[in-house]
Amino acid sequence: MEQNKMTFDELWNQEEQQGLLSRLKKDYPAWQRRRRVRHTVLASVAVLAVTVGIALHSTLSTLQSYDDVCCNRTTFPESHWAEVAANILTTQMI
Repeated sequence: MEQNKMTFDELWNQEEQQGLLSRLKKDYPAWQRRRRVRHTVLASVAVLAVTVGIALHSTLSTLQSYDDVCCNRTTFPESHWAEVAANILTTQMI
C-alpha cells in the first residue's frame, strides 16, 4: 500500500514538473524580450544622463561672470568690454 502511494506521489510530482517546464519554455522568450528591452532602456537613460551632464557642465562653465575688466580706454564703461569679450568668446566657440 505504501509503495502505491509513493508511486502516485512520484507521478504527481513528475506531472507537476512537466507542467512547470512547459510553462517555463512557453514564457521564456517573452521574459528574454522584456529583459532585453529593460537593459536597452537602462543603457539609453545612462547615455542620456551622461550627455545632459556634460552639456550642462560645459554650459555652466562658459557662463562664468567676470569680476573686473581692465582697459586703458575710459570712454566706455566696463560692462561694454565685458559684453564685447563675451561676444568674442561665444563666436569663437561656435
